[in-house]
Amino acid sequence: MKKYILLFSLLSFVLTAQVPKSIPFEENNRQRIDEITSYLDDEPAGFGYSYKNRTEWEKVRNKIDYKAVMERAEEVLNTEMPPWDDDLYLEFSRNGVRPPGEKMLNARKSRLAPLVWAECMENKGRFVPKIESTLRELISHRSWILPAHDTYLNVFYGKKHEVDLVAAAFVHELAETLYFLDDKISEPVRLEVIDSMYVRAFDPVKDALKTGKGYTFGWFNNTNNWNAVCLAGVTSAAVGIIKDKRERAFFVAAAEYYSQNSVLGYTDDGYCTEGLGYFNYGFQHYIILREQLYQRTKGAIDLFKSEKMKKIAMYGINFEIINGTYPAFADCRIGTTVSPLILWYCNHNLGLGLAAYDRLDDNDLRPSVLTAMLLFPNTAQQTSSHIDGSVKVEGKQPVRMFFDKAGVLICRPEKLSDHSMGVALKGGNNAEHHNHNDVGSYSLIVGNETLAGDPGGPYHYAGAMWTDKRYTFKSISSFGHPVAVVDQTLQGAGKEYEAEIAGTDFTALRDEYVLDLTKAYDCPNLKSYIRKFVYDRTGTGSLSIEDRFELKNAGSFESAIITLADWQENGGKTLKLSGKQHTVNVKIETSSPKGYTLIPEKIQENGPEFSRIGIRLNEKIKTGYIRVFFKVE
Repeated sequence: MKKYILLFSLLSFVLTAQVPKSIPFEENNRQRIDEITSYLDDEPAGFGYSYKNRTEWEKVRNKIDYKAVMERAEEVLNTEMPPWDDDLYLEFSRNGVRPPGEKMLNARKSRLAPLVWAECMENKGRFVPKIESTLRELISHRSWILPAHDTYLNVFYGKKHEVDLVAAAFVHELAETLYFLDDKISEPVRLEVIDSMYVRAFDPVKDALKTGKGYTFGWFNNTNNWNAVCLAGVTSAAVGIIKDKRERAFFVAAAEYYSQNSVLGYTDDGYCTEGLGYFNYGFQHYIILREQLYQRTKGAIDLFKSEKMKKIAMYGINFEIINGTYPAFADCRIGTTVSPLILWYCNHNLGLGLAAYDRLDDNDLRPSVLTAMLLFPNTAQQTSSHIDGSVKVEGKQPVRMFFDKAGVLICRPEKLSDHSMGVALKGGNNAEHHNHNDVGSYSLIVGNETLAGDPGGPYHYAGAMWTDKRYTFKSISSFGHPVAVVDQTLQGAGKEYEAEIAGTDFTALRDEYVLDLTKAYDCPNLKSYIRKFVYDRTGTGSLSIEDRFELKNAGSFESAIITLADWQENGGKTLKLSGKQHTVNVKIETSSPKGYTLIPEKIQENGPEFSRIGIRLNEKIKTGYIRVFFKVE
């Protein structure tokens, strides 16, 4: 019987550090609010220009995929709004199933932006009636937040209004819509929309800042993606639509103050524990917030002044293993790549010197507030990337990147080829943002295929994944990761369950990385568990993983290989992992005279199906080792 550790904390909201609370905010920051008021223009403004600036909108028409936008707008124009369905919204609270309610909301909300952009580009007025009816439909929703975030259905039943990630983005979209279309929107509709923005977003946020109360408003003090996403949405909406300068300044001052928490969410070497997918999401919104505040205050507020901003911006570059492939640690989906929009913007504003991101590829842009920021005049367009126009390619990446503050090591081959192996090796602790219990995990890449290691996060969350049952899911517990089961015990959840770096030895040809994983297990019988990685970059590369353990009394020990590839026993003590293009041979050695047994299991829990190949020693012993050696065929 496996011993599952059920210690749980709501890891989406874990704080690594925190800016002191400033409650009541206005009273404590009155002078700063006054200063910011003096920076702001008399009239509110969003990104870009209203439809009246035909010169700029003609430029947009030539940059964006105009045909695709118009086709989608015509489709929306000629179809009815999908109905709001209470039962779909309640599917999460009733059965813990997220997609039905979220798909219903997205199907309705996604209709607005194409209509708005089509009208601004075409400027014939024929989309306006549909835009107005769509606005009225959308603001009438019983809830602006995701069903999964309406924990007690307080929003659904009208008991209170809260602001989550999607509500913040939505209120920003409403503000940008009114800004773009200006007098094309009739006064009654405009007033209805603005009133709803106050009731659903501005007033609840102001109240939270004055009182410190409100469940979802914990994002002010969070150090994860929620902080940047919610601040970007609400603040951008406020500066884009609120007439009163000092009221706008109140929101700007709050964003300036509490956005410090977003920066604290990254380690000092720029590592994002949430994984690459949430980095793309969260830091993209931090950029939106930065650009918005910079433009509105004429440069007086610049959220890029933090000394570690360059390190954060380079995370996506430094985190790459090889060939555009990245580890899928935490809740990151397998196959996720870094956002080129982030790198282009940071390249220009922070002088990163990345030749590949000197120019922005407009071809894939679709109507959104982010696109508005990117296509209209912005700081990135107006700042040199410090790249000579003749430079066409990047300099070669170093053979390793060691995020020592996070305990993550990236190892790359000396000579990159389609058959080269690269690896990512993970330490850290089990209280990181979007945590999986996975200290000691790894990702092994050949070419651009993930052939072994961490299987990545779910495609969507089951309801119980954010309850005290989170680590009963095999794909989130250590059972679904390539680490050991020690005397029937899995890794625990919490900051105290950590990997300690026990040794490093990095050379041109070989990287040795040793982790002490003893503290990762709440196992009374465990004296020590040391995992040693040895990556050899000669030839096509190889990886050796040795698990050496000592128990107080004889007990069981099982390591594991996790793979998305097809696999088969290859005779004797070897396996073969076969991807679509590449094959890796696996040799297994143990200290046990009685050998080991392979225990295969298929695992699929709201994500990709992967194989867990347990390597269980055939006898209970006090000391021993399991060694696994990967080599490209």
